Amino acid sequence: MKKLVAVCLALALSSCGEFDSLPPKVDNGNGGTIGAGSTFPQQGDGNWKYGSVNNESGVFLLSARIDATNTYTVPKYPNLKQRSWINLEKQKMAAGTVSKRFTIFAPEQVKCTPSCDIKIKFNSQIATYSFTQRVDGVLNPANDQLSAELFDKTTQSNNATIYLPILGLSDVVESEFNLKGYDKTKMTFDTER
Repeated sequence: MKKLVAVCLALALSSCGEFDSLPPKVDNGNGGTIGAGSTFPQQGDGNWKYGSVNNESGVFLLSARIDATNTYTVPKYPNLKQRSWINLEKQKMAAGTVSKRFTIFAPEQVKCTPSCDIKIKFNSQIATYSFTQRVDGVLNPANDQLSAELFDKTTQSNNATIYLPILGLSDVVESEFNLKGYDKTKMTFDTER
């Protein structure tokens, strides 16, 4: 009996090494999950996605999207998790100038009708910015100058936290973003090079 207990104890101790904790369970963005919590790993670069739109004159719109690394519970459906994201756009204007646009997408309605102040922390500095919500869950900065400022802060920071007052939730949702790895070349028009 003592030998059996010793063998079981040895097996239990040997299994503790590399598997002493499970990795977090994460929505992979395609309807599936990776690994056991609700947060993407923060190491390395963020998962930036790029796009462009062109016409007969060439590319006139560039976009970059970054999803939050964490999810939040939907008020109406407690078993459903949502993830907010940031969308950046640069557009060539007729006068040869380039406009910059910053938009927050929260898949649920935010307490922001028609406008509100949203706190955003870039790296370790937190500030409050004015936003409008014309469509449920789509937050735009109050003016073009603020939009360009937030575009630049997003592209020049390593991380951000956006504090979203989701309708139906008593606590503010802290959407966290890993902004590392932003590729400026994918968001630069030929005329800007």
